[in-house]
Amino acid sequence: MKKLLIVLFVVMVSVTSCAVYKEKEMAKESGSTSFQTKPLDDEWSKWLVGEWEGSVESDAGTGKLRVKIDFGLNGQFLIMNSECEITEISDEQRQYLKDTLGASVEDIERYRSSTFKELQIHTIDPKTGEVVGYLFDSMRCIAEGRARRQGNKEIIEWKWSVTAQGATSVRIIEKISDNKFTINHKYILPNGSTMEDRGVMARVKATTEK
Repeated sequence: MKKLLIVLFVVMVSVTSCAVYKEKEMAKESGSTSFQTKPLDDEWSKWLVGEWEGSVESDAGTGKLRVKIDFGLNGQFLIMNSECEITEISDEQRQYLKDTLGASVEDIERYRSSTFKELQIHTIDPKTGEVVGYLFDSMRCIAEGRARRQGNKEIIEWKWSVTAQGATSVRIIEKISDNKFTINHKYILPNGSTMEDRGVMARVKATTEK
């Protein structure tokens, strides 16, 4: 019995040591130190930095989307500021807003004449390498996301709170080229209904004044 306990103790110590070693190795690979992590330097984040514009179509309306992306807080975070101007709400989309989202005629008109704004803040967990995101928008929604990157795609799963309490969604950004990407965002709303956004974005090329 004593011998068995000793063997079990050795195994537990070995497993714990391996877990600690693995965590340290992952932190080392992601550029972290015990005091200060290095700024984000991954290829995906560097590619996204810049200004983008394009069109987006949703079950809730059609609009023009502008996004400005840059590094912030000494390069530790990727900060995305978005503005979407609603350009059209079809009869079908109006009906969707009424039936699915419970919007009144006054709500829809106010929504139609406003500019939808969104702030996203992303970073990479230095211990696991996982992408972590936070989202805030002008409808007082807050979401927390976790992402994975597969080839030319980033897939982020969001959990929503405050005015969208209980909603979940999956957004896929697909890189088409250095200057173009597509967005597909599918939601499951708190009442079980679904919604989808689709968009195509192009990089706004900087012009140099002579």
